[in-house]
Amino acid sequence: MERLLRQTPRGLGAGFAHKHLDEGGAGSEYRLMSRISPQHGRGRGRGDARDPDAGRRLRRRSSLLPTTLLGLLLTACAPAPLARVADDPPGPRFDVGRDTFAFPNLVRAERPGWNDAFANYCIIMARAAGQFFRAARFDPEAPPVSSAEYTRLTREVLATPPWAPPRPAAARIVIPGHPDLRALSRAEEGAVKAAFGSNVLSMAHWRNWRVAVPLSPEHQARVASGLREEVDAGRPAPLMITNFPHADLLNHAVLVYDYRTSAGVVEFLAYDPNDPGSPLSLHFDAATRGFWVEPLPYSPPGRVRAFRLYTSPWL
Repeated sequence: MERLLRQTPRGLGAGFAHKHLDEGGAGSEYRLMSRISPQHGRGRGRGDARDPDAGRRLRRRSSLLPTTLLGLLLTACAPAPLARVADDPPGPRFDVGRDTFAFPNLVRAERPGWNDAFANYCIIMARAAGQFFRAARFDPEAPPVSSAEYTRLTREVLATPPWAPPRPAAARIVIPGHPDLRALSRAEEGAVKAAFGSNVLSMAHWRNWRVAVPLSPEHQARVASGLREEVDAGRPAPLMITNFPHADLLNHAVLVYDYRTSAGVVEFLAYDPNDPGSPLSLHFDAATRGFWVEPLPYSPPGRVRAFRLYTSPWL
């Protein structure tokens, strides 16, 4: 990220003013600013145009523009702290056999020539599993409803902010007739999938621009630390893992829900939309401050970069 920021061009106003200052000195600077903004020509008094300190003051103002833009960009790239509800007791732990979808996201690359109706949904499914965990409550004793109503309820859950803290029981969206998400999505697969809509937001999501960013070891260490904090607080965290631009490309979203440590390596366990029956293991090595994955059914083992998803409305 720092490398990209150093390559970011300065603001047009600052660069344009500095160029003309180099060519014509303070007098050219004043004429330039008079053309850009008439108020510079009027000033507070007739002596302003001959003020020997005018050029120095403008250079100081112009030099603040790149710094301001840099600060805004760094703010946009940093995950916002998630809201916390101090008085809420910790809820149940995420259970990969209960709090995930029964059906898989299909890997289109493994099925050449097939017209897969449900491929490339990994981001939507990882996000949605977290939203059900944070915002829904299942009531198996209540009578079942129609498939259309289950679609509506699923859409209601998907409309909740995925970065919001878990809701208290009284404020949760009630899903009747099923004990958990796994049972609902098994019995009402078509109704749940209908609520997901198009897979375009998963394939070309605007949050994915970071797959092309060379994330530093310091950044990866912060990601690992943040994941542990979220898991400890009982909040599963959506995560993107990528090896871009590797020839055997892996760009995949998972939901991290647990971790364990051994000999300086943290193994994060994640719900994998591509393989709902088997948790994905993502390892973080504290010595190298990097992530790596074991062999996956759809990707070879190796080093990956990771960044959090849905930590705020912007990232």
